[in-house]
Amino acid sequence: MNKLNYRLLIVEDNPDSLVYFLMSLKELPFINEDIKIIGNPVEAREYLSENEVDILVLDMDLGDEGLNGVKLAKMIPNPPIMIACSAYSEYVFEANEAGIFTYFSKKISFNALKAKMEAAVDMVDKKAERQSRDVLSLHMKSLDDELIEVEVDQIYCAYVDSGVLHILCEKETHKFDVKLRNFQAKLPAANFARPRYNTLVNLAKVDLVRTDELYLKKPRNGCPIGITRSYKDNFKYLYEVYRQNNK
Repeated sequence: MNKLNYRLLIVEDNPDSLVYFLMSLKELPFINEDIKIIGNPVEAREYLSENEVDILVLDMDLGDEGLNGVKLAKMIPNPPIMIACSAYSEYVFEANEAGIFTYFSKKISFNALKAKMEAAVDMVDKKAERQSRDVLSLHMKSLDDELIEVEVDQIYCAYVDSGVLHILCEKETHKFDVKLRNFQAKLPAANFARPRYNTLVNLAKVDLVRTDELYLKKPRNGCPIGITRSYKDNFKYLYEVYRQNNK
């Protein structure tokens, strides 16, 4: 596993049906303890556009005659690894057609769930490895509609403020109307990590990591960047892995 733990989003209109499922998930040490549950598909899409999600668990029957889990899966751009979860097996074929990785029942046994989630995590890692190959620069349109080439190794960090993505390079700061998650998906996964939900850091540009904050290298070393509790363990793990692999 490439990460210390993996972040889950569950889309389910009846959270009470997840009691046993959640208890089992929380017994898996490689699953982040902050499991997000959203019942409204529109809110789920908004959450996915802003937040780092490794695995998306979709209930197939969302209580909406016009929208089920399969249709929602097809509406998500650049989706994370998706899993169908339902008490009804008739969705299995449709789920596969929608790009959903695997399927299981809400009453799945713990051992079967563990095996399924380990397989999903393996797919997350393989997807990240594919993204990491030969990404040297990105061509992006600024807020002024100017095409800008952003060299990946010149990025220090990126953060979202008032809906605008700010990318801090060595000398310049660029602003884009781009979601942080979509930007992150284009970058080498092993080189970038989030210390907090709205900030992405180039691990090669980190100078010092303390308990709850980090400092970037010069010339971007003016202010510390806070590390929040829910991202702390995974960020520090990824940073140590990066350091070991780049001595």
